[in-house]
Amino acid sequence: MNLLKNVGATALVTIALSTYAVAETTVTLPDVNANVYGKLSYMGYYNEDTSGNGVWKSGNNASRVGISISEAGDMNAFGKIEVGVNVDDAGSDTFSSRLAYLGVDSPLGAISVGRQNSVFTGVTGATDVFNVYGSNADNNQGSRLSNTLVYSTSMGPASVSTLVQMDGKDTNKDIDIYETAVGFAISGVDVNAGYSKNENTEVDYMAVAGSMDLGPAAVTGMYNIKDDNGTETKGYELVASVGDISVGYGEIIDGDTYITAGIDKAITGAFSVYAEYQLEQNVTANQEDQNNYAVGAKVTF
Repeated sequence: MNLLKNVGATALVTIALSTYAVAETTVTLPDVNANVYGKLSYMGYYNEDTSGNGVWKSGNNASRVGISISEAGDMNAFGKIEVGVNVDDAGSDTFSSRLAYLGVDSPLGAISVGRQNSVFTGVTGATDVFNVYGSNADNNQGSRLSNTLVYSTSMGPASVSTLVQMDGKDTNKDIDIYETAVGFAISGVDVNAGYSKNENTEVDYMAVAGSMDLGPAAVTGMYNIKDDNGTETKGYELVASVGDISVGYGEIIDGDTYITAGIDKAITGAFSVYAEYQLEQNVTANQEDQNNYAVGAKVTF
């Protein structure tokens, strides 16, 4: 009898271990890559008002931290969460939403939903190379938009992206914002064009940008038009960079002009310091030109 009990117990243990082994070998985890990234930046700055008055201040400069996720394979999932971080917070506004989206990529293209980068601002933002100043003559509907769906695809050197926003407000139209951007890049030359429309306000935006890599130097230009129900606002920007130094010029046609210069010097692989100056030349009567200065440091990872 004891022999039968021992044999039975041994059989049960063997079956249990075999079942565990089978279950263990059938568990498959997705091949997912997660990347943590961010920038912590702090600056001191002096910005004059239109009367020529100003005072030195200090504070956070667009610090952020995020995590991006991508899955390996011909058809794969991806996503990103990015929050703004106030490195000089008094205790109540440490974090703010920047990006939060998920999607799937396939040979037919990528589709994603959530709070995402504007595809149109990807065109007007071509000249956004400075840490503090610049990008004063680009008309757009915001660099990040919530409640959006984005589809993007590429073929060789050409690419196209389309965005629609549906914010769900009862008083607005089903589609609130529509954007599309096309690009072409080859041999150091990058050309992009974009269109954006706010369906609720009937305001249209159009832009074209181009850049050229000249070895140690790079030159970028951007031109844009905002059509507010027949009233047009036009602007353009030019930026040239050589090594750590960048200079730029922007103009709202028949409006203010902006001259910007800056240096961004790496001290270590992650730590760098920067200094910038911008002159805003006002066309409005009784408004003085504005001198703006900024110095700062950042850690990028």
